Amino acid sequence: MNLDNPITWHLDAEAPNLELLTRDHLIARWQHGSDSFFWRAQESRRLVPWQAGGLLRYTWPDILAFEGGPPPAGLEAAYRRNLLTEDQVAAFCACSPGSIVDQARSGLLPCRRIGRAYRFVPAEVERWQARRWRPRSRRDQGSAQ
Repeated sequence: MNLDNPITWHLDAEAPNLELLTRDHLIARWQHGSDSFFWRAQESRRLVPWQAGGLLRYTWPDILAFEGGPPPAGLEAAYRRNLLTEDQVAAFCACSPGSIVDQARSGLLPCRRIGRAYRFVPAEVERWQARRWRPRSRRDQGSAQ
């Protein structure tokens, strides 16, 4: 691996066997992004591309670091799925997008940050929803049984 250029790493014969993702894959994953977005992220060295055959690609460790860090233990595969927007989470949870963002800002709902955008891991949303909407017993519902 050639690390001479601090902004772009070039793959060579010594490089480990890495799964490399394209910009198109990341734009689909994040539902966000443009050439200028990637350029700014690369210039600030928050997202480091690899160059393979003249094309820029990205590794999972670099992507996860850009989004906010590695996933919790046991959720590695879930964190590789495409992320949801606040509108998609709000529709799933039957609440407003604003309340979803408020929950994310307060730290109650785990989120990933892509620039200024909030994005959500589907498995984390399901876990949050399960904690938020616990089934009530008959006694909690005011049943006189």
